[in-house]
Amino acid sequence: MSVLALFAPLTVVILDDAYTTSLTQAKMSELRLMNLGLLSAFELDGDIPFMPEILYEEQLNLPGSGYLGVIVFRGHVVWQSASALDYTLPAPNLNVNVGNELFVESYIANFDNDTDYFAYAFTAEFASESNFEPVRFYIFNNKHLFNEERETFISVVWRWLLILSGGLLVLIIVGISLVLMPVRKLISEISLTSTGQKQQLDAHYPVEFNPLKQSINELIESESQQRARYKNSLGDLAHSLKTPLAVALGVEKLPKQAVESLNQIDQIIQRQLKRASAGKTGWQAAIPLLPITQKVANAMDKVYQHKQLSITIEAINNVAIKADETDIMEMVGNLLDNACKAADSKVLVALKNEGNWAVLTIDDDGPGVPSDKKQALLERGTRLDTYADGQGIGMALVSDLIAIYQGKLLIERAPIGGARFIVKFPV
Repeated sequence: MSVLALFAPLTVVILDDAYTTSLTQAKMSELRLMNLGLLSAFELDGDIPFMPEILYEEQLNLPGSGYLGVIVFRGHVVWQSASALDYTLPAPNLNVNVGNELFVESYIANFDNDTDYFAYAFTAEFASESNFEPVRFYIFNNKHLFNEERETFISVVWRWLLILSGGLLVLIIVGISLVLMPVRKLISEISLTSTGQKQQLDAHYPVEFNPLKQSINELIESESQQRARYKNSLGDLAHSLKTPLAVALGVEKLPKQAVESLNQIDQIIQRQLKRASAGKTGWQAAIPLLPITQKVANAMDKVYQHKQLSITIEAINNVAIKADETDIMEMVGNLLDNACKAADSKVLVALKNEGNWAVLTIDDDGPGVPSDKKQALLERGTRLDTYADGQGIGMALVSDLIAIYQGKLLIERAPIGGARFIVKFPV
């Protein structure tokens, strides 16, 4: 585009220079021929110059033609053409040696309101009564017609160059659009696939794009199959471990210490299995948080009906993150469950977008989390005596899931008196 924008004016400048040079050379040749006509018509009879009334060059015979002829002998104008009938021409200040010529492209004529003229001068020797004396011949041509012709040429050149440039620009745009159409189509389809709106690339592309299309589809299929195999393997592992643990826990008269150890082993296994199976894929749609939060809040309202809690959800805008729905349910469920356990009467949930982050905030009006316990809770999911049933594996899993999705977990003091849990996910 920029090359085309520079091409048109540069072309005009070059053509203008070439055309002006050509016209000027042609004008010089024209004036030389007219001067030669004066020279051939001039006679010197002794000391008396003679010129015919009618010249061969018609332009010098017609007043207003723009051409003026002047002959100077012994420093005085001895003849001026009939075309100069409206002027009294002084001797021009263009002195040329005998046998030489002079062409001037811009001569300001003081006899015609300082009008710009072409001027051609030639000096020849003629025999007078006593000696050979120089006679100076001048031809002047008003540049008005020359400039009009040049401006007409430039305007025509500009008009056609703009038309051609416009047509060429349209062709370039159409050509680029046609060439890039498959690329844009591929990018659009990849975008839809990356957000989970399509399962694979299925549009038709030029043969050059088929290897790329096939590679992307194979990558998507491989990722999906690998994740399915991974979850299936983890499910099989969980099922395999569940039975031996159940048998061990069912042994009669098992020492209390052994039962606690087996329960702890079971919790660790469950946590690690959940952590390993969690995580986002590269090709999934964003999941809205509000429906999941409402669903969990309704469940908590029933579970903690005896506490007669007021659970309020405020969604400032449409908040969604790219995550597995089960993982979101797990995170929101654990956080809301802990808030309900700690709350005296109120639990406030807020959803909003802040820049490139989706923010979930859960407040309760309970006793809050002691400052010296916050770090331990974030790092290890430590059971806190503040909560009747503790948090242990639940908060540990929440921390793990948030870390998997490159999120942040903050614990602060809530304005209503209890704990505030802030979860941020990149969007």
